[in-house]
Amino acid sequence: MTLSSAIGDMAGREAGPAVRCDRGVVPAAALDHEAWVNPGTLAGLVTSIGCDSFFDQLLVFVCAHVPIDNCVVVVFTSMGRPLILHQWSPQEPNYFKMMYAQGAYQLDPFYLASLDDRRDGVHCLSAISPDNFEESDFFETYYRKVQMRDEIGLLVPYDRHLTLHLSLGRRLSSPVFTEADLEGIRFLEPLLRAVLLRHCGSLIERALHAQSTSQGAATTFATMLADRWAEPFGVTMREAETAALILRGHSNTSIGLVLDISPETVKVHRKNLYAKLRISSPTELFMLFINQMMPLDLPPIAVRS
Repeated sequence: MTLSSAIGDMAGREAGPAVRCDRGVVPAAALDHEAWVNPGTLAGLVTSIGCDSFFDQLLVFVCAHVPIDNCVVVVFTSMGRPLILHQWSPQEPNYFKMMYAQGAYQLDPFYLASLDDRRDGVHCLSAISPDNFEESDFFETYYRKVQMRDEIGLLVPYDRHLTLHLSLGRRLSSPVFTEADLEGIRFLEPLLRAVLLRHCGSLIERALHAQSTSQGAATTFATMLADRWAEPFGVTMREAETAALILRGHSNTSIGLVLDISPETVKVHRKNLYAKLRISSPTELFMLFINQMMPLDLPPIAVRS
C-alpha cells in the first residue's frame, strides 16, 4: 500500500464517540490507550527520526490513531514570521503559503497562544479562540479558503523565543474533532513531543541560520499595522491596537478588557480607524490587511457578499 492510499484509508475513518483501532471500533469510554498505540506505525516513526521520511511517517502514525485531513509543522517565533518545516494538505492552490506565512499567522489563535503561558500543551481551536473568532473575517476567509473545519494543535517550547507547533486539521467534508480525539492526542503528546524535538532541532537551526541575514527586529502586530498605516492614513498606535484585536476576532467588550479602556472608548477608536482607512466594516478591514500580505502577482481577494 502506498503512503497516500494508507493516509486516505486512515483519514477516511469515521470520527465520533467511538475510536477505531486494529481490533475494531472501541467505545471511547472503554478505550485502553496503552493497547491503542499501533506498534507498526510507532516503529516506522521512531526509525525515521533524522531521515527525509520523518514527516510522512509522522502523518501515518497520527492518522492510525486519530483521523486527520491536514498536517502542518511550523515553528512560531516572537521575532518574526514562522518557520515552515512541513505542510501536508490536498488543497490547491496553496493558500497556507500564500496567506498564512505572509502575515495572516498573526491572527492565528495558536500563534497567539505561543506568545504566552499556553505555549506548552495540546489545545483544540475552540478552547483558545477569542469570543468572536468564528464570526471573524479571518475565520470566514482564511479558514474557508483552506477549507478547514476544526483544528487540534500541540505546542512545544523549543527555547525562550521559539515554539514548535504541530497542527492537525479537519476539512469541511469531515466532522469536528470529538473529546475522544482530543484525549487521544493528549495521550500521545509525550511521544509526539519527544520525536518532534529530536527530529526538528537541526532543521530549526539551519532555518534560523538561513534567516539570520534577512530577519529584521521584532515588532508586535499592532506596531506593524501602525508602521504600515500611519503615513498613508494617519492611523495612531491606539487605533492600530484596536485594528489588531478586531482582526483577531475580539468584540468591543473584549478589546476594552485587553486595552484597559471602556467599550465606548473602543467604539470611538473603531469609528476613527474606519474613517481614516475609508472602510465601513470588519470585512473591509480584513481585506485591506490580507491583500497587503498577498504576493504582488496574485489578484486581490474580493469582499465576500
